[in-house]
Amino acid sequence: MKAFQTLAKVCAFGVVALSAGTAAAWQYYPGAAFKAAYASDAACFSVYSFSALTNTCTTHRLAIATVPMWTVGYHPTTVQIYGNNSSCETTTVNGVGNGANLGAPTYTVAGPMTWQTLNTGDRYVWEDFAIVFRCNLQPNGILGGFTID
Repeated sequence: MKAFQTLAKVCAFGVVALSAGTAAAWQYYPGAAFKAAYASDAACFSVYSFSALTNTCTTHRLAIATVPMWTVGYHPTTVQIYGNNSSCETTTVNGVGNGANLGAPTYTVAGPMTWQTLNTGDRYVWEDFAIVFRCNLQPNGILGGFTID
């Protein structure tokens, strides 16, 4: 009987721990999680420090990041970016693998180049699918990180 009571306590703690984990839905991902959208652009991006991605080419390049999601519903998204002539957008992927909830491109404010947080909007996510971030990053622009809630 004592073994059963101990097991019940462990199971109850596990449920509480799982509930606590899902309550803290806010997630931060470093900009280094972005990759070149096209293989030919890979040489244009370099990891700056341990957490950011820089466009080292002299023209705009497209960077992309995909984040699997497990919670169905709308999720607000943002991107931290250093620039004044760049844009980012988000979309979600549905069960047939296409972009199903596309957000409008969000542009950085006019110069000078500064750190900014772009509100890339709320994306609807289906169970076990992903949010995709796409940023058109200017020369010397930096992707510092992105968030999902």
